Amino acid sequence: MCTVGLLSVGFAPADSAAVNSADAVGAIQATTPVTVAAAAGMATGDGVAVEATIDDVRLSIPTDAADGIELGEKIQIGLPFAAQAGDATASSIAGVVVYDNHNGSSTVPVITEDGILQIHTVIANADAPQRYDYPIDPPAGASLVQSPDGVVAVVTANGAPLTVFGDAWAKDANGDPVPTHYEVNGNTLTQVVETTEKTAFPVVADPSTGVYSYNCVLQNGSSYFLQPGTALNTCKGSYLQKYINGTKVQTIALTGYGTPANPQAFGTPECYIAIGVGVATVYGPGWLVRFLSGAIGYVASQGLPNITACRG
Repeated sequence: MCTVGLLSVGFAPADSAAVNSADAVGAIQATTPVTVAAAAGMATGDGVAVEATIDDVRLSIPTDAADGIELGEKIQIGLPFAAQAGDATASSIAGVVVYDNHNGSSTVPVITEDGILQIHTVIANADAPQRYDYPIDPPAGASLVQSPDGVVAVVTANGAPLTVFGDAWAKDANGDPVPTHYEVNGNTLTQVVETTEKTAFPVVADPSTGVYSYNCVLQNGSSYFLQPGTALNTCKGSYLQKYINGTKVQTIALTGYGTPANPQAFGTPECYIAIGVGVATVYGPGWLVRFLSGAIGYVASQGLPNITACRG
């Protein structure tokens, strides 16, 4: 369930800020139009530029970049160059605001309808930085970790995932991939974007995370969290644990083939379990499974705009 509120806009951007906002959002629309089309948050006021409540989890984007993004009550994510960035500037898209970092880059966080937080960096020119730091403030006992295969997550002391970050990606103005990767230093996640003299600007980069996380528990009792973009049926264990910001909300028993022992575990047979981004596979007559990081949905194969949430 996603609830949003709308109050009067609390900031009136200067002309230069409005132009920067339009340019940044235009770059994102050209690179990943689905993101801004699915923007959910619309609440504004009292120091909060955008907020949305999804399955009783509140996500909020501040007016002042230095205040950081709140992902539920447990995690705060700091923004790059927050000390020098301007306040959140409204854009033409409801629920989408832009911070001008005053260094050739802008930060554009978006909360989507499925609870995904995508923090876009729009790099306008070759003089902009190549390193973008996201300081994470986890709850007591939790920490930011990176597994050997590159998965970055905030996990509690007992290994429960509070949130998992999707793979680093970046694209230039031609739609070509730009080399990028994550680095973890303490509780700071850094995205490195390796632009060159051949890069077509603007570049859009995007670390993303969602309120849902999944833990695969194996038959020997060990477990591991799944990377966004990985189909849940790759877990060949005894069961899956579904978390919302570190709170376990569901346990799904599995067969040896990674399928739910209870076909109704996710509401309908068509609503097969998977996470990630993009339409990828077919289960059930007339239905396509639509994967969204940590959230699950399905769409009719005729009439794709009709999306129904399926959270289980």
